[in-house]
Amino acid sequence: MPDVKICDVSLRDGMQVLNRHAVIPLEARLQLVEALIRAGVPYIEVGSFVNPRVVPAMRDTAELLRRMPPYDGQVAALAPTLEYYERLREAPRVNTVALFVSASEAYSRANTRMSVAEALDAAETVAVAARQDGYRLRGYLSYAFRDRTQPGSEMSVEKVEEICRRLVDMGSEAVALSDTDGLATPQDIERMVSPLAERLGLDHIGVHLHDRRGLGITNAYVAYRAGIRIFDASVGGIGGAITVRHSVGNIATEELASMFESIGVETGIDIQPLIEAGCRVSQMADYVGDSPPPSKIILDELAKRRAELEESEGVEADLTLSQLVRSLIGLLPRHGEESSLSVTERLEEAREQVSLFLEAPTNRAAVLFSLFSMLMVSGVAALFVRVLPTAWIDRSEAVAITLFSLAMVLLLGLGLTMIQVAGGVHFPRTISEKEREMIREALGELTTQMDSRSTYRRSYEV
Repeated sequence: MPDVKICDVSLRDGMQVLNRHAVIPLEARLQLVEALIRAGVPYIEVGSFVNPRVVPAMRDTAELLRRMPPYDGQVAALAPTLEYYERLREAPRVNTVALFVSASEAYSRANTRMSVAEALDAAETVAVAARQDGYRLRGYLSYAFRDRTQPGSEMSVEKVEEICRRLVDMGSEAVALSDTDGLATPQDIERMVSPLAERLGLDHIGVHLHDRRGLGITNAYVAYRAGIRIFDASVGGIGGAITVRHSVGNIATEELASMFESIGVETGIDIQPLIEAGCRVSQMADYVGDSPPPSKIILDELAKRRAELEESEGVEADLTLSQLVRSLIGLLPRHGEESSLSVTERLEEAREQVSLFLEAPTNRAAVLFSLFSMLMVSGVAALFVRVLPTAWIDRSEAVAITLFSLAMVLLLGLGLTMIQVAGGVHFPRTISEKEREMIREALGELTTQMDSRSTYRRSYEV
C-alpha cells in the first residue's frame, strides 16, 4: 500500500473556477479523467451536483460520469443537500459521496445560504441516505485553519474538532481540513493537526490545501510530518472557491507527488501522465482566457515543448484557438476565388505563416485609417478657417489653411508610423458559412494530423 493517499479534485474544485466564464468541452474533461486514471490516482472527484445557475461548470457532471471509462478507484461527487443527492443517485460510476460544511459562519451563509449548524444537519441527511444506498462518504471542512472574517483570523481548534467528530460520526472515511483562502502557514498546520491527533486520531483526517503565498507544498510537508496521510490536490494547481473573490488554486497534484517521491514516500502514482494532464489543463486555461496553471512542473514542461517545436519545425508554437482561426481566415480564398490548396495544406501554410498574419503590421489598414483621418481633419480645418478672427482672414485665408493642413499632415504621418510600429489596425471581416465550415474542417484535421509533441489544441469546438 502507498504511504500516502493523494485525492485529485481537478474536475470539481478546479473546473468550477477554470470553467466559470466559458464552457470547456466535455471531450477535453474526459481526456483529463483518462489521464488521471492512467496515472493511478486512487481518488478522483469528478464534479458536484449543485445549482447549475451558480456553478454552470458542473451542469454536465452526470454526462461526464456516464462517459468516463471504467475505474477501480474511488469516483466521488459532491452533493450538499438531499435535493442534489437525489440527482447524484441517478448518475453511474459514483461510489463516494462528498459532504461539504464550513467552519466559517460567514462563508457558510455566502456559499450555501445556510448557517454552519444548518449545513451540518443537511450533510447528515445526505449521509443517512447515502449510507443506506451503499455509498462511501468523505467530508470537507472549509476554512479549517483561518477565517479572514474573524478577528485574528485563526480558526478555533475546538470548533474544528467538534465538526470533524460529527462528520466522522456520520460515516465519513476522511475529513479534509481545507485551507480555502490559501492563508494558512506551517504554524497553522501544526497548531490544528497536533491537538486533533491527540483527541481524534488522524486515521480520518486529511488536508485540502490552497496556495496563495507559495506555502502550499511546504504546508503539505509539515502536515505529513505531523501525521497526516491523506492529501487533496489538483492537476496544474487549478481550483478555488466559486464564492470567494480572488480565490487561489489548490496545490498541484504533480508537484505534491514529486515532493513525496523526492523524500522517498510512496504515492502509487505515475507522475508522467499527470504532466500530460497538466498540459491539457494549460490548453483549457488558454481556451477560456485564463492564465496558465501555476504549477512550475507544467510551466517547465510547456517551455520545453515550445522550444523543441520551434527548433524542429521553425514555427511559432503553442497557438491559441483564436490565433489559429485568424490565420486560417487570412488564407481563405477571397471574392469567390477557388483555392488550389487542400484543407490540410491550408492548415500547414497557416502554421508556417502565423507570425506573418499575427505580428506583421497591416499596412493597408493603417493607410486606410490615415486617409480616413486626413479627410476628417481637412473638414475640421475648413470649418476652423471659417471661424478664424477677421484679421487672420484678411491676411490670407489660403496661408492659414495651408499652414494648418501642413501641421495636420505632419501629425498624421507620425500617427501612421506609430500605427505601423504597433502592428497596424485590424478591420474585422465577416466570414461566410462556407468559410466557417472550412475552418471547422481544418481544425478537425488538426486533431489527427499534428505531431503529438506539439501543444496545439485537439478537441475544442468552434
